[in-house]
Amino acid sequence: MAEYVLNNRYRVLAQIAGGGMAVVYKAHDTVLNRVVAVKVLRDTFAQDVDFRARFQREAQAAANLTHPNIVTVYDYGQDGPQSYIVMEYVEGRDLKAVIRGEGPLPLDRATDLMVQACAALGAAHRAGLVHCDVKPQNILVTNDGRVKVTDFGIARAMSASVPQNVETVWGTPHYFSPEQAAGEPPTPASDVYSLGVVLYEMLAGRVPFDAPDHTALALQHMQDQPPPLTALNPAVPIQIEQIVNKALAKDPANRYRTADQLGRALLDYRRATSQATSYQRAVPAPTGSTTVAATPARSPAAAPAVSSGTDWLGWMLGTLAFVAVVGLIPLFVLVWRAYSQPISAPTMPLSNPTVTPVGGATNTPVFGSEVLVPNLIGRTQPEAEQLATKNGLIVSVGAGRFDPKVPAGSVVAQNPIVGKKVAKGSTIEIALSQGPKVSAATNLINTIYEADVPALDPYGWDIRLVEEYNSQEPYHKVLAQDPAPGFQLAAGQPFTLTVSGGTTVTLGVNIDNQIWLDAANLPRDQVKRGEQLDVTLLWRGQRRINTPYTVFVHFVGPNGRIVTQIDSEPPQPTTSWPVSMTISDPYALEIPLDAAPGVYQLRVGLYPTGQPNDRLPISDAGKTSADNNSRILIKEITVQP
Repeated sequence: MAEYVLNNRYRVLAQIAGGGMAVVYKAHDTVLNRVVAVKVLRDTFAQDVDFRARFQREAQAAANLTHPNIVTVYDYGQDGPQSYIVMEYVEGRDLKAVIRGEGPLPLDRATDLMVQACAALGAAHRAGLVHCDVKPQNILVTNDGRVKVTDFGIARAMSASVPQNVETVWGTPHYFSPEQAAGEPPTPASDVYSLGVVLYEMLAGRVPFDAPDHTALALQHMQDQPPPLTALNPAVPIQIEQIVNKALAKDPANRYRTADQLGRALLDYRRATSQATSYQRAVPAPTGSTTVAATPARSPAAAPAVSSGTDWLGWMLGTLAFVAVVGLIPLFVLVWRAYSQPISAPTMPLSNPTVTPVGGATNTPVFGSEVLVPNLIGRTQPEAEQLATKNGLIVSVGAGRFDPKVPAGSVVAQNPIVGKKVAKGSTIEIALSQGPKVSAATNLINTIYEADVPALDPYGWDIRLVEEYNSQEPYHKVLAQDPAPGFQLAAGQPFTLTVSGGTTVTLGVNIDNQIWLDAANLPRDQVKRGEQLDVTLLWRGQRRINTPYTVFVHFVGPNGRIVTQIDSEPPQPTTSWPVSMTISDPYALEIPLDAAPGVYQLRVGLYPTGQPNDRLPISDAGKTSADNNSRILIKEITVQP
């Protein structure tokens, strides 16, 4: 595809990656004059009309994800038979290449990369999206250490394109969750499992499970426990091993529910360890090392004189120690003889003869040959019984379960699990789905999200959070809900809560691919003439900045004219901003006494110091907008009479 121009716009420069479903090219956007990454679907999938439509919908959903750690989706199109998606071009390597070249990674670096990946997946989970194919190859690491997660669209479109009666697993076998291995639909907890595998690989230098074929890998994910992380890398603290083990729990209910929860666990660990600055007990140094005495050194004058005579006290103590050691020898011999004698067990009459397996570990009877437990999930009770009988097994029906994804009367769980070896004639206990649990929507208005939403877990609703700037209400107070209280809502259905974002205006603006304007703290959005309007801008450098930039803050009237303006370098000059560290930049604007009542706009931007006409362009306006591609809208402000 060299020297080819897609849709008369994207000039292909070079192939940078390729997979089973698509090929990724570095390209030049001739309209916006920028470098982009173009993912072109392979012909097998591009010719499938239904798949293209699904992929387009997923690409649109991914394009709505705005987060610093998510690769931005710019465009989707068709050029003849070729379907493509245009994304942000990321300079760097994928995490798999980092692990291959540097693994195992140091703890600080591994947790830093994982926290960023969790932030990306957490944003997707809050938006109702599941990645489905989390793996190091889909986690890009820029040259300055920033994580960018990609490929939110293809895996979901692929999984949706498979007929329900076909038992196909989508994802990458080394990283997919036990429920994905069993053919069940993925959830946010499935992404958490995959993140756990990635964190394990970063710290151990290898994946927890490996096998020659996909079936064996699937069985390992469903049945086996990974080798202890601390055994492979003794430098890993036990607390981190516990976090990884929780992420790798077989049952999704025992994992972190979303990537945000996993990220918070890692941040809590880092915060706790960074605060461990109290007095530490001295550790004896190994033989041969130099030690420093804990007590103050005494001057030579104060030191006692060394006697040159016989040290009788030393002789006496040495003799006592020798006698004590020699006296232990008979005791050791007696203990050895006592425990080396065979223990004669009393003979017990056996009511029924049993066959003991080789190794003599158990008294479990053997009913002929062993068989593998078949997959009964999703089948009706008669179908499950027929399949079990065909394999020489028996079915018993246990307590039913509510499940929004499995039709009522079909198998929702089984014990033993799929693929386990059992004796012929064994019993498989199944649980039949009772369909989605339907409950009346709880009234959460005026409650605090963190305090009250966890109580909704038993209902199984899909809780979605929408933050709204509100300077009058406490942070995350529920302002509205959909559906209304009392509405009969089935498990799995969306329950949207609009909550107060407090005084923080979330922005997520990418400025010239150099600086992020993450948010602004705005204590109020209504002022009177003559009052002061305070705003604090929260910046973050994407890479090392060598140019001093000046911030301009404009208070723009209804007629488009600037009423009040501040041009100032931030308190910490841009040339000294540490990469990825949040910079707090406060401003106070005086509202003129003659300002007419009405709705004004608070806008900001940057320009090289001394060059006010060369404003930095906006690469991505995030959750707001920018006029002239350079002046960012923070919020509309009401000036009262």
